[in-house]
Amino acid sequence: MEILFVSDLVSSGVEWPTTTGFSDESKIRVLRSIQRKLGRTVSPYYGKSPHE
Repeated sequence: MEILFVSDLVSSGVEWPTTTGFSDESKIRVLRSIQRKLGRTVSPYYGKSPHE
């Protein structure tokens, strides 16, 4: 998800507000919200390999 928000190569990058109608401020709020949710989901697995 983060790549879609910030990448000039594979997405809108600095043109995000123009192509989506959403401001950079709202983009950061959404990104931080997703990161917090994912953090809670994956935190039990920090430091473990996929085969454990």
